[in-house]
Amino acid sequence: MTPEDPIPWAFRATAYYRTSRWLRRRQRAFRYDVLWPDGSVDRDIDLVKVMYRRAPADFEVTERAMMRHTPDVGTGPWILYAYGSPVDGPA
Repeated sequence: MTPEDPIPWAFRATAYYRTSRWLRRRQRAFRYDVLWPDGSVDRDIDLVKVMYRRAPADFEVTERAMMRHTPDVGTGPWILYAYGSPVDGPA
């Protein structure tokens, strides 16, 4: 990752349930997508690697907003990076 790398425009989370490895309990898990300024979408990304291109506070705001807007199971709306507000984006 270099300083020239593009800054993501928005993120969204998809929630689902899976069985935990050791205790075999039901646990909520997430997959993340990123929307780039050019309109392209990368699916099933490593959230930390992509999001830590700016200040850690931006990560906290965006992650908290994604968790607040994501349904118990399913895909939430696109969340504007660093601002935490829902925005329109591709399906």
